[in-house]
Amino acid sequence: MHDSSEADLARIEARSPDDAYDIWAFLEVMDGSDELIGRLCRWHYRQTHEDPQFDCKAIVSLQQEGFNVYRMYSLEMEWGKRYYRILYAYESAADPDDEVFHVLAVVMKRTSDTPPELSDEAYNYELDHPVTLRIRDDYQSLGLAVRH
Repeated sequence: MHDSSEADLARIEARSPDDAYDIWAFLEVMDGSDELIGRLCRWHYRQTHEDPQFDCKAIVSLQQEGFNVYRMYSLEMEWGKRYYRILYAYESAADPDDEVFHVLAVVMKRTSDTPPELSDEAYNYELDHPVTLRIRDDYQSLGLAVRH
């Protein structure tokens, strides 16, 4: 987990400790399951599995810029369905046991009912949003390959 995403979770915890706890628990479940981790780089995972547990897909705008970045959320926890997205990068390796998923951000999803005081923080994958810019920087600082 990148330091930036830990800071994201600290902000969420300050506002809603229960949401932060659920997100941490979800990430621990994901990290502890090779089966679930193996599904994280599917473009349309939810549509291809009987019991998906989470939804994930590539962030097309970042993929088009060469960044191998995806988003996911829980289908079983209320926070995931309504409020938050976890953004991560996939680092491939010759040996599947060496593949790494880097959590780059935990963001509040912008919706039609996002409170005005949270609208600057809420995220909808805009290319010029501070979260997108941070993800690009963090991705590159990790030494991950940017495809051109």
